[in-house]
Amino acid sequence: MIVFIDGPDGSGKSTLIDNLAPALVAHGRTVTHAPPLWTYLNELSAPEDFAPWARTTPGIQIAHALLEAKTRRIEWLITTAGTRRAHDVVLVDRGPKTVICSALAHHKTGIPSPDDPRLRPPSNGQHRARVEQHIRHLVAVEACMSMELRLPEQSADLDLVLGRLAKREELTSTYVRYLTALVAEMAAFSCTVLPLLPLDAAAGIAANTEAGLTPVLGRLAAPSDA
Repeated sequence: MIVFIDGPDGSGKSTLIDNLAPALVAHGRTVTHAPPLWTYLNELSAPEDFAPWARTTPGIQIAHALLEAKTRRIEWLITTAGTRRAHDVVLVDRGPKTVICSALAHHKTGIPSPDDPRLRPPSNGQHRARVEQHIRHLVAVEACMSMELRLPEQSADLDLVLGRLAKREELTSTYVRYLTALVAEMAAFSCTVLPLLPLDAAAGIAANTEAGLTPVLGRLAAPSDA
């Protein structure tokens, strides 16, 4: 089974994965982690390369690179589906919704693109069609779901993630502008291909881990049934 973890930066994706993995193992499931998205970005050789690359690259080029990396990672999940057993779980940090919304946010807030027809941005519809095409293929060969950590629906919702992010990195004006666009894109974008479990990013990690654990166990065969 493939479990995508979605949500904006600072929503708690990594923390949820770190807690969900041992909880699944404790219930007899085998857990693996999909390769990080940055490993599919040809422009990077390490995760710390992303920030300087993003600061010097037109937003539309970043968007295209993210979408291409996402596509290649989904293709990896498809090609490896036959190697997994009924009780295996693959946790994927940054699901399709997060990546496509990140691409759109980078395009809107990044460096303007050169006057080059080859860099004309795809429309929202084209982005969505590309996501759904690859996800439908994956869903056809393996059970999948998305857990999305959502921010509170109130004017100060961005304060939650900004407070968390400020503890571990510098919040430049450029990054805050991107994050604001990302949150807006995620609130407006919907994908009906994947079963979705919405989670409250403001809730405690124990509550979100338990909420995520129950549906995954419910959709998996017990090890003795595999």
